[in-house]
Amino acid sequence: MNKQYIYQIISQLVNDNYTKNKATPRSLLRHLLPVESAFGYYTSNKVEFFDPQQNQIFYRNFNVKNEDTRIESIDYINGRIDYFNRSVNSNSSYEKIDHIKKWAIKIKLSNPISDISVNPFSRNQSSLVRIIDDKKIYNAASILKNSDFTICLNKTIYEYLIQLTAGKQLVPQNTLYQPILEYEDWFMSSGINIDDTPLLFDYANEEYRSSKPVIYSIDELTNSINIKYSIRANPEHKKWYTSKTEGKVINLIESGLLNDYVSDCKFKNVNKLNMKKLAIKLNCSDKTAKKLLSLHAPQLLDD
Repeated sequence: MNKQYIYQIISQLVNDNYTKNKATPRSLLRHLLPVESAFGYYTSNKVEFFDPQQNQIFYRNFNVKNEDTRIESIDYINGRIDYFNRSVNSNSSYEKIDHIKKWAIKIKLSNPISDISVNPFSRNQSSLVRIIDDKKIYNAASILKNSDFTICLNKTIYEYLIQLTAGKQLVPQNTLYQPILEYEDWFMSSGINIDDTPLLFDYANEEYRSSKPVIYSIDELTNSINIKYSIRANPEHKKWYTSKTEGKVINLIESGLLNDYVSDCKFKNVNKLNMKKLAIKLNCSDKTAKKLLSLHAPQLLDD
C-alpha cells in the first residue's frame, strides 16, 4: 500500500483546502469519517467554459457511458482553459481558472458518532459531501457497485490508519484516535467483519464488474431535481446567471448539494420548506427564494 497515495485520498475526504478552511491537515484529519456511499459526478452530457477575455462560451457534448467522448470533451475544455490561463500572466485583470475535474466521483461521508459540536463536518448534510478526483479511484468506481466500492475503500483507509499507529495504544488526544473509532464503529454497525474485507485495489477487477457501477449512479436527492446542468469550469462567473443568489443555487445543483443545503430549512414536523428561513440563508427575499426554486428545482416546492 502506497502510504503517500492513500494520504492524498484522505486529504480530499477531509476537504484539505488551506485557503477555504484555514485549518491544518492535522486538525482536519482528526475528524476523518468513513464513506457512506458514492455516486457519479459526470451525470450531465456537456462540459463548458466561459472565456471572459473573448466573451465566448466553449463547450463539448459527451456520452456519460462512453469514456472516450467524456475524456476528449474534458481535454478540449481544459485546453481552452490552459490557453486562457497563459494569457492571464500578462493580464492582471483576470484570475486563472481551474481545470474541470477529469476523474471525479461524488462521495457522501457517514454521520459522525463523535460530539457534533466540535466536528466541523457535521454542521449539516452538505458538509458531508466530497468530490474525489483521482484516476485509480475512478477506475475502481467504474467497475464496482456502490456497496462493494464503499466497503473496500473504507477498509483501505482503515488499514492505512492502523499501519500508521505501528501497534501503539492511542490516547483520546491522539489525532488518529477518533478516526479509527469512527471506522471500527462503521464496520460493526454495518455488520461487516473488517478482517474479511478486501482492499479496494485488490478487489476492483473484471471478475467483480457490476452492470451498475458507481460512476453511473445518481443519488436520490440529486435525482429528485428535474433540471440537469452541464459541468462548468467557472460556474460562479456572472455570465451563467442574473444574480449572485441565482448563481449560488445553480452551483449547488451542479454540485449535487442543493437538497442537502436546504435540509435544515424545513419545518420540524412537516416535510415542507420554510421559505423565510431559506431566504435568510440565501441572503435574499422570500419571493426571490421561491422564484429561484420554481425555476431551477421545482421538485423541492412539491414536497
